[in-house]
Amino acid sequence: MKRNAQARPSSQTTPKTILFVTKTSEFGGAEKHLLELMHRLTRCEVRLSVLCLEEDFYTDRKNNAQVNVISCKNGLKTFYDWFRTFRGMRPDVVVFVRAVPWTYNWYTPVAAWLAGIPRRVSIVHLPPPSTPAKVEGWSIPSVLCRFRRSRRLMSWRVSAFFEDSTICVSNAIRDILVGDYRFPAKKTITIYNGVSLSEFDHYEDKALDLRTKLGLGPQEFLLVCVARLSEQKRIDLLLLAVARALRNGVCCKCIIVGDGPLREELEEQALALGLSGHVFFEGFREDVRPYLQAGTAFVLTSRREGMPFSILEAMACGLPCIVTRVGGNSEVVTHGINGLVVSPGSVDEVADAISYLATHPQERAEMSRMARSRVHEEFNIEDRMAQVREAILR
Repeated sequence: MKRNAQARPSSQTTPKTILFVTKTSEFGGAEKHLLELMHRLTRCEVRLSVLCLEEDFYTDRKNNAQVNVISCKNGLKTFYDWFRTFRGMRPDVVVFVRAVPWTYNWYTPVAAWLAGIPRRVSIVHLPPPSTPAKVEGWSIPSVLCRFRRSRRLMSWRVSAFFEDSTICVSNAIRDILVGDYRFPAKKTITIYNGVSLSEFDHYEDKALDLRTKLGLGPQEFLLVCVARLSEQKRIDLLLLAVARALRNGVCCKCIIVGDGPLREELEEQALALGLSGHVFFEGFREDVRPYLQAGTAFVLTSRREGMPFSILEAMACGLPCIVTRVGGNSEVVTHGINGLVVSPGSVDEVADAISYLATHPQERAEMSRMARSRVHEEFNIEDRMAQVREAILR
């Protein structure tokens, strides 16, 4: 393992030590959430470390925060590897960042408990799949299916038993964990993601400059999608919906901000659909605010979500949002109030939603006002991160 050591704050009392464990090869909402949390925790009397089992997205982004980043790309492959690592570090709190449901083996919290770590917490960013229905009958295949189902459920329950708290970023995630996987309800809590209102309220408006650069008029209807170009985000469905809206006589353009394994395939699809000059692939951008400010509406056609930062950021910029009814999307966007909620996988519903916002400027303006108001009232990142900090350190 490779350590990137940082100076530790001095204090008359020994500060608590927190170890974050992360395992991901993509920079997304879970990584952004952790960065926001670490920046706020460094204001407290704590010592922070991040154990990166895959890519290190934190060293270059921590902005002088006193965080010890530990790279361990070979991974921890056995129970003993985890136990030995935890025993050697001996933090007061270990926080497992679960960017995807099955990030770590079920026995990882058990190893932390046996290593003597006093507090163990998970932050879950995506809902696990609903448990499969019970299989009836006594044939060999049905017995094997029941065995695999029971083993899967039991492994997650054991894992949850050895954690003091499981933080879910949406009620949709919590409902599945408590209802389907029978996580302890008292230890499974929801704390929504939030957005930094100051970053959007006091940011220079560059919307007109960006529209000019892309050859767009100031009044053209412009959709913005901020998403990784992966299968989960269903950008292919968005392209089909934009093409259908154009065929129906709706004038619209779409900017897609993000990168990923499907970029080349999606660009070819856009070309085949005749969307040149209507859809712009801008690639990954660390700062998406200019694109959101240039947009008229936001769209996200994912098949699975937790609580996307991109929706909250779009609403902070006053964009009405078109989102699919998955994860926590509909916990943020109320249909007809601050955006439109559509069925996942439905090209027709997405195309109809685009057409509605493009052709109803008064309703769109009211949704814009309500979107900004909702974020300011309920999704201030300072309030949300204070709740996460309390849940970790209690």
